Amino acid sequence: MTAYKNIAIEYGSFSATIWLSRPEKRNAIDQQMASDLLELLDILQDNKKVYIVIIRGRGNTFCAGADLEWMGRTDLPHGLQAGTLLPKLFRAFYSFPKPLVAMVQGTVMGGALGLMASADFVLADENTQFIFSEVRLGLVPATISPIVIRRIGEFKARQFMLLGSAINTKQALDAGLIDHTGNMDAIEAHKDYLCNTFPENAPKAMESCKKLIIKVSGKNIDEELFDYTARVLDEVRKGAEAREGMRAFVEKRKPLWRKQ
Repeated sequence: MTAYKNIAIEYGSFSATIWLSRPEKRNAIDQQMASDLLELLDILQDNKKVYIVIIRGRGNTFCAGADLEWMGRTDLPHGLQAGTLLPKLFRAFYSFPKPLVAMVQGTVMGGALGLMASADFVLADENTQFIFSEVRLGLVPATISPIVIRRIGEFKARQFMLLGSAINTKQALDAGLIDHTGNMDAIEAHKDYLCNTFPENAPKAMESCKKLIIKVSGKNIDEELFDYTARVLDEVRKGAEAREGMRAFVEKRKPLWRKQ
């Protein structure tokens, strides 16, 4: 197994936890971390034993965003510069086909908000602060904006991104930036609930469902869209999982994919 420098991977029964492991730099994303995360996401996408992926940060801070030294470098090859790698990273997290959970604590700022907002579920310690810090550095939250705006909407994004002030968990929860908050014990318990629940579902169906949602989101509700959804349903219902799921329902038993 690959040994990574700034991230680590832990496997559970049906889960994989990605740890951002650069606590001395508040887990700031540098070129090495971004490249390693992209490689690891590809591996986890193809791992049939992994139903759910959790991303966390070592130490007191989930992630302080992009490493400013890396952000300021213009001497790197184009493919390794922050302006190239970060959008690729955020897109990979957003389009990752399996359920993705972000567990955050401490401070989440800058580019870290792009990683967090890409997750299907965001669980935050009750003392977490969220900061769209870019305008205070003379920058703009360009690469995270498509995902954050999709999650919280245009005008809430205007308020958070233009102010650049710290946002508490109540504000974040009200805005839809996070999904669940409490003390760390409560957050761990909710993570365990998710890890125990997803293996009850058909894994390929979950992947197809997530791809469907991404494709349909924001589209005009017209004949072309319904033609697309009909094709998806027709393809899925002919598959082995759907046949097994419907047969198990009729026979009043658990489908064979479920956790024993």
